[in-house]
Amino acid sequence: MKSIKFFTSVIVCLFSFSILQAQVFVIERGTNTSLTFDNLKAAVDALQDNDQLYIPPGVHSLAGYKWTGYDDTQNYSDILVVNKKVSIYGAGYNEGANSTVIDGGTFVIGKDADGSLITGIWFRHGFQLDNVSNCIVNRCKIDNNYSFGLTGTGNNSIVSECDINYIVTGGSSYTNPNIGSGLVATFDKCIFRSYSSSLNLNTATIYNSVFLSTNAYALQFISTSSLFNNIFIISTTVTNQALSAFGSNNTFSHNLWIGGYPSPTASDNNTFSNEIQREPYANVFVDPDNSDYHLKDGCSGKNAGSDGTDVGIYGTAFPFKESKTPSIPYFKLKVISPETDSNGKLPVNIQVEAQDR
Repeated sequence: MKSIKFFTSVIVCLFSFSILQAQVFVIERGTNTSLTFDNLKAAVDALQDNDQLYIPPGVHSLAGYKWTGYDDTQNYSDILVVNKKVSIYGAGYNEGANSTVIDGGTFVIGKDADGSLITGIWFRHGFQLDNVSNCIVNRCKIDNNYSFGLTGTGNNSIVSECDINYIVTGGSSYTNPNIGSGLVATFDKCIFRSYSSSLNLNTATIYNSVFLSTNAYALQFISTSSLFNNIFIISTTVTNQALSAFGSNNTFSHNLWIGGYPSPTASDNNTFSNEIQREPYANVFVDPDNSDYHLKDGCSGKNAGSDGTDVGIYGTAFPFKESKTPSIPYFKLKVISPETDSNGKLPVNIQVEAQDR
């Protein structure tokens, strides 16, 4: 559990409680100022550096939003750009109707938002870090076959405990459409569900993640990167299939290879050490059909990571969190009686929970 200042706790609880009434977007500014808005665009337009924006549960559509670009000469449709250094909190993506969902357009963290934090949001129609550095994306979901773009010239962002259905990195940017060469970034404890031929990572660090697709070209465009304590599925049906499509100059260590083994050509200049190969798929996950990627007892990946913990998302000193919720107070349970009791009191049962890691 995380201790958190009282003012922030009140703001977040009010933000969560708003789902019982109407959608309210809250900006916390400093220690004693809060602003409320009835739509997401108005809240984003009002942001200043170091603000905290709380996006309530519900589906928030970006359809119809317009953006004129960084120089006010462009005309982009269905896009919303945050261009300040801020912290953005949703209510999580695994809470059913109480999830925070952004749909209908692309949500962008812009070039002047270095150092921003984004957590607890389900992006169903594209999410992008554009020419921005040192951001943290935590416990988010990028889904529905739209891209997760790390574009332009930004570097050193961290993507942690995210569920990513489709990833495109190193693409063109809104500032310069000709720039995009695969950015320096760190991915830890992420679930990669599928791949595309445009997956492009250069000088990246990827660890304790799970790669679920059996696409033979999943790692073809990764170069000069370090990949360790991950789980790669080559095949779900055999145990001796070779994967030979790799990028170049990568370092692999303590990874679990399901259904086969890595077999890059000598010219790729990749190095491998302490790899676990040819593990049968049936021996690995507790319940993959229900997205339970804990390792079974007896799996070779148990306690086999470079740090002595499991490979995959449930390794490290701070494993992937089951709740998939952000590290701010949120309502775990809300039961409010529609009428008062015999003493004239309104029965209310509210449980507030927070998770710091």
